[in-house]
Amino acid sequence: MSTAARPEPLAWYRSAFDAVRPRANVTEATRVAAFGRFVELGFPAAREEAWKYTSLRRLETRAFALPEHAGVAAALPRALAESVVVIANGALQPAASTLDRLPEGVRVRTLAQVEGGGEPLAPLLRVPAGGGTERFVALNAALCPDVVLIDVDAGARPATALHVVVAATGASPTMSHPRIVVRVATGSEARIVLHHTGDDAVERFANSYVDVEVAADAVLHLYRLQVQGGRSFLIERIDATVGQRGRFVLHDAQLGGSLARLDLNARLAAPCAAAELTGLFVADGTRHLDTHARVDHIAPDTRSLLDYRGVAAGRGRAVFNGKAVVHEGAQKSQARQTSRNLLLSPGAEIDAKPELEIHADDVQCSHGATTGQLDPAALFYLRSRGLDEQQARSALTRAFAGAVLSRMDLPRFAAAVHEVLDDRLARLLETAA
Repeated sequence: MSTAARPEPLAWYRSAFDAVRPRANVTEATRVAAFGRFVELGFPAAREEAWKYTSLRRLETRAFALPEHAGVAAALPRALAESVVVIANGALQPAASTLDRLPEGVRVRTLAQVEGGGEPLAPLLRVPAGGGTERFVALNAALCPDVVLIDVDAGARPATALHVVVAATGASPTMSHPRIVVRVATGSEARIVLHHTGDDAVERFANSYVDVEVAADAVLHLYRLQVQGGRSFLIERIDATVGQRGRFVLHDAQLGGSLARLDLNARLAAPCAAAELTGLFVADGTRHLDTHARVDHIAPDTRSLLDYRGVAAGRGRAVFNGKAVVHEGAQKSQARQTSRNLLLSPGAEIDAKPELEIHADDVQCSHGATTGQLDPAALFYLRSRGLDEQQARSALTRAFAGAVLSRMDLPRFAAAVHEVLDDRLARLLETAA
């Protein structure tokens, strides 16, 4: 098909929405409004600041269809916790999950089950305004086949984690729209692993939204492992609202995908709320990884830490934009932000942009960013101790990533990250040597 004859990209999504709309039932009005918002915003233009370093032209020109069924493919990753919830192509897979062995105090429900319990459905399909990915959250609300709601009961402190596998499957180019809502009630503490996975068989587009609410005196540790297929597009937004004395802790490992964008937003909405957002991304080959993280200090005495480390090799490109906003009245807040980046080859690129926006006068805030190469003196020292070139480069790269990796305190998750990272580093360092 010639370029002139190619349909408008939004037409593909309009056709998909027309196909699912008859099944929307009581959520139809909400979904219609969401799709209208997506059409209004459209795909981001190059002039948009939030997409300055990331072009979605490749995604725009692909014709992805909704999967005909949400069945699970043959291979799923090994379990990283005793309890597993599998979401394939946006739909919960009870047969592949261990819903009868959930951690104590944890409940998992779908949209239909929530409706049956009499709860309002519209909040589960909300589209938060603002941010570069608002348009994709709107598309998600319009097309998601279900909502997976994870509730942690008040006062619950389950001894084990919950492993949530988000899989993109199918033998043809398809798109999926997983939507997960996590609500951690007052005084509880939980650990959840969010694991994006897929294979390299075909191009796929996963458009994911995770809505998190951490109530007063509650803690959520979210461990994110992104190992999407090497031909896949992934756009994900995570919004976390943290209540008084609550804490949201994210451990992020971005190691997959062809083009992946993460928008991470933490809203510290009440006094003494805290957020710790740390992560590692590796952009090798021609991989493009874009991370936008924002922390809003709404209330006084709030605390935030934003610490990401990036590695790029080959013709890989990564983007990190971190921003802390201290709003008026958020006195005695503390915001710390660090971005450290390592380039392993001349063709690699990492664009880092740390930002602070302060509207209060009694605060402690800091930010900084560095991008460089392996230290020649350190390489020489390791070589003089008997390591060859590749071993020396590998040791220094692992040490660089170690500050973030050491915070990953869930053993099975940490082991999975190290396994993927070791394999990736072995290949990219061999190429870069």
